[in-house]
Amino acid sequence: MPVPVPCPGPENNAWRRAEQGRAERNTEHELTPTWGHPLHCTRCAARARTELAELPELLAAVSLEATHASPGPRAGTIGRTSTEPPWPGQASRLLTDHIVGGLLALEDDIRDLRSLNPRTGPWREGATVTASARFLDTHLAWALEHHPLAGEPHDRLSGNPAAQIHGWHRAALRFTGRDTRVEHHRVPCPRCELLTLFRSDGDDYIECRNIACGALLTPAECAQRIKAVALIYAENAAA
Repeated sequence: MPVPVPCPGPENNAWRRAEQGRAERNTEHELTPTWGHPLHCTRCAARARTELAELPELLAAVSLEATHASPGPRAGTIGRTSTEPPWPGQASRLLTDHIVGGLLALEDDIRDLRSLNPRTGPWREGATVTASARFLDTHLAWALEHHPLAGEPHDRLSGNPAAQIHGWHRAALRFTGRDTRVEHHRVPCPRCELLTLFRSDGDDYIECRNIACGALLTPAECAQRIKAVALIYAENAAA
């Protein structure tokens, strides 16, 4: 019987931080992790598969921005800056290149790790993206369990295949205006101290939208943060 392991997904952010506190400060806690089946939990695995299936259509929607001269400020979507004025469709092209490049790099990585034949065929962006998404879907169960980075906790810089897919999907949703943010938690982010904590409809976590930060908090963590900030303000007001 294999020993169960905690899922590396965002559901376990609070548990991982509590465990870090136990190891570093001997701070006890009563949190229990969401277990993997066998590595990622069923919810994380299902989310990765759904988001992967939606990527080709989302990329097509992103590419339409090029024909409508996407505005300059969006050029920061993937964290690149330039002193040159944006050309029509620049933001769309940069984001598309970022996501397509990531998809193909992950596909090539899996092909190499599994000793499969390299990619072949002529380059046609739409067809190539669709073929890559299908390949990754076929090998997703393997990647979420056996990829060398499959056990990395999900965050903005994680090489975990599920985290990468979620990052591409989230960026495309934002660019096309499909990720309605229904809650703005007006409390400083615990990592970057900016008022950039938002929760999307249906999300289980609160996310910092500062592109240089990207912290993820559970609702319980956010509630604790609000209490801590409120206590600081109360103490300052009484001083």
